[in-house]
Amino acid sequence: MSAENVYKYFYRTLRLGAEELSDGGGPFGFDITTALEFDFLIERYQCDAIIETGSNAGDTTDYLARAYPHLNIVTCDVVDRYVDLVKRRVGFMPHTHVEKLDSPELIAKFRDQFRCPLYYLDAHWYDAWPLERELSLIENGVVCVDDFNIGNPRFGYDSYDGVECGPQMLGRFIDKVPHYYTNNPEAQYELPCLQNGRRGGKAYFAIGQQHDHMRHHRYFKRYETPRPGA
Repeated sequence: MSAENVYKYFYRTLRLGAEELSDGGGPFGFDITTALEFDFLIERYQCDAIIETGSNAGDTTDYLARAYPHLNIVTCDVVDRYVDLVKRRVGFMPHTHVEKLDSPELIAKFRDQFRCPLYYLDAHWYDAWPLERELSLIENGVVCVDDFNIGNPRFGYDSYDGVECGPQMLGRFIDKVPHYYTNNPEAQYELPCLQNGRRGGKAYFAIGQQHDHMRHHRYFKRYETPRPGA
C-alpha cells in the first residue's frame, strides 16, 4: 500500500479509545510511524493475516480492517463492552474475526490457520500480563511487541510485577528469537506523526521465516537478544 493510502486510512479512523488510553487512542496509539512499519512488514513478508491481542475500543482494528481488506483481521478482548463495540465497528466486514477470549487462547485458536500472520501483541489484562504465554505459542509469522523498552526516553514501555517489557524478557525466548529489531527513532518517515503525547516502543522479529527483510531498512534497529542472566 502506498504511503498516501496509509495516511488516508490512518487519519480518518475515529479515536474512540481517547477517554481511557494514556495516548489518547487512535490506531497504534495515534503513531503513524507504526502504521508504516506494519505496511512494510505486510508487503515484504506477504502476510496473510493480522492477529491483534487486546482490541480495547477497536481503533487499531478498525484501521487495519479498512486498510487491508484482503487480509484476515483477528482480534480479541475480555471486556464485554469492548467486544460488542468492536463487533459493531468491523463485524460487518467478512474478513474480520472478533472474539471474546484471553489472548493466548486466541493465538492457539488461529495460529495454524494462516501461512504467515503478523501478530500485534498489545494485551493488557489488568493485573495479568499474557505476553510470555503468547510468545510461547507463536511458532511462525512476524511479531510486534507493543510498549517495549527501546532505550529512548521519548518512547514508553510497560512493566508488570517488576518484569520490564524489554530485552531481558525476550531473553527467555532466545532459542526462537536470537535477535530482534526496534522501531528506529532516528529514521526519516514518509509521513508526519501527529502524536505529541505518549508513544510506545516496539520490538519486531520474525519466527520461522526464511528471509530477514528488516535488516537493512531504515525503520528498524537490530539487536542481539541477551541471554538469560547476562
